[in-house]
Amino acid sequence: MEDAELQEKACKWAALQRKRYATKRAFGASEPPKEDMPPEHLRKIIKDHGDMSSKKFRHDKRVYLGALKFVPHAVFKLLESMPMPWEQVRDVPVLYHVTGAISFVNETPRVIEPVYIAQWSATWIMQRREKRDRRHFKRMRFPPFDDEEPPLDYTDNLLDVEPLEAIQLELDPEEDAPVARWFYDHKALQYTKMVNGPSYKSWTLGLPVMATLYRLAGQLLSDLTDDNYFYLFNKEAFFTAKALNLAIPGGPKFEPLFRDADTYDDDWNEFNDINKLIIRSPIRTEYRVAFPYLYHSRPRKVRLGPYHSPMVMYIKAEDPDLPAFYFDPLIHPISAHRTRGGGGGRAGAAAP
Repeated sequence: MEDAELQEKACKWAALQRKRYATKRAFGASEPPKEDMPPEHLRKIIKDHGDMSSKKFRHDKRVYLGALKFVPHAVFKLLESMPMPWEQVRDVPVLYHVTGAISFVNETPRVIEPVYIAQWSATWIMQRREKRDRRHFKRMRFPPFDDEEPPLDYTDNLLDVEPLEAIQLELDPEEDAPVARWFYDHKALQYTKMVNGPSYKSWTLGLPVMATLYRLAGQLLSDLTDDNYFYLFNKEAFFTAKALNLAIPGGPKFEPLFRDADTYDDDWNEFNDINKLIIRSPIRTEYRVAFPYLYHSRPRKVRLGPYHSPMVMYIKAEDPDLPAFYFDPLIHPISAHRTRGGGGGRAGAAAP
């Protein structure tokens, strides 16, 4: 095959690929996907646009004013992707405007919930030790910057500074063996069979891994497993309180769901009958939330939760060597006693 034919086929192939993978634009125009640039490129753009008083930026001022409304979202994405205490550095992709007007962290952080709770629990233990030893804790002076002080340039002031050591709990190579190798990795288990892949949307952990994570997360996990403890302080109660425009004592206050609810609280108006039973004593808010159909003339969008759940007899074992199904003697201690039959003979005895 001649070079001219090869060149023609290569051009056709490139045009086909551009048509397949390019971003569609209005009026039929399309652009190929942009390549990732090195971080130095973005740093140079930000540094060049540090002083906006120069005349060469006078045409970009409208772009900068238009970018102001996206600043809260940019700050939100920055806070969302901050490195955790157990990470020394985290690299993230950044989406930026060519004029340096605004930039966004172009990533949504995802975690495996049991691993994340265990990581924070281990960090909590280490922070307690750090606070006790007072190595990294310093008092901060507020405000940190003066009003006229220009913002610090990252390249000049922070790029060459070595970041502080990550706060990591030293794991036991035997007890914590199922998680010790990947526990502090960013997006741990991403390319294993336990996670669906780079999207990080679903995960399946084995029993040894879950048992180890549960033990590591013991500092932050609640001992309250009884649903009755959260009676009138759960989602159903909060939804009902919002629908009825009430505030549970000690709970959150909401904007009213229905603005016309106040007109039905009068003793007498054109919608009420003269024979209506009027209760003069105030009804407790808890009763009105628990029984909305009884204490309200027009309940709308209310949620009824369970009145009572079976009592939970679980007591968290302090000794990790105890078996999983351990009968705690604090619950209904079984006393040793004997029972005798009618003939006076020994019918049976309960083991102590």
